[in-house]
Amino acid sequence: MGWANRITIARGALALLLWGVLHVIDVYPDLGPSAWWFAFALFVVTASTDSLDGYIARRRGEVSVFGRIADPFVDKLLILGSMIFLLGIPGIVQAMPPWTVAVTLGRELLVTTLRSAVEAAGGNFQAGGWGKWKMGFQCVAIGAVLFYGAGVPWVRAPIWDAAPGDPVHGGWNLARLVCVSAALVTAGSGVEYTMRALRLLRAGGRGS
Repeated sequence: MGWANRITIARGALALLLWGVLHVIDVYPDLGPSAWWFAFALFVVTASTDSLDGYIARRRGEVSVFGRIADPFVDKLLILGSMIFLLGIPGIVQAMPPWTVAVTLGRELLVTTLRSAVEAAGGNFQAGGWGKWKMGFQCVAIGAVLFYGAGVPWVRAPIWDAAPGDPVHGGWNLARLVCVSAALVTAGSGVEYTMRALRLLRAGGRGS
């Protein structure tokens, strides 16, 4: 097994470890900010090495079918898994509305289905520019939510109160704003991928 695939597997293990830390935070809410900062450090390491395995695979000639499948799968473990575990922690809905997680999940299911259809027709459905922007926005959003959980004041401070007296649904803070922005970019990415897939399918899968 090459170094690229080892890094991919290590990233997957770190994503699962992050799940465990977030679960512990949920079960033991009195742990304090240190647990949140540990979760943030795990997330940063896992997310920042996203392109490293692909770079090494190309540099060392280790491009493989396993890596092509495992790399985006690990990305989904990191992003979707983190969002789902975070959503279960009391108070996090004030920073990350549930619908933003639903949009992210729906987009991933849609793109996975489209990719299967296009590649079954012999097409190439590789990630585009929107997909890269989407991943970046999602990472920033999760980082902001982890900051929110750690109690960082400038992330938690209200910036707009849409419904006074309703702290869950009315208050807007920086973390919520970033999460909503990431959800909109994610939805836009889903639209772009859908249009590209339809063009390829109409062309019988030909194109890139």
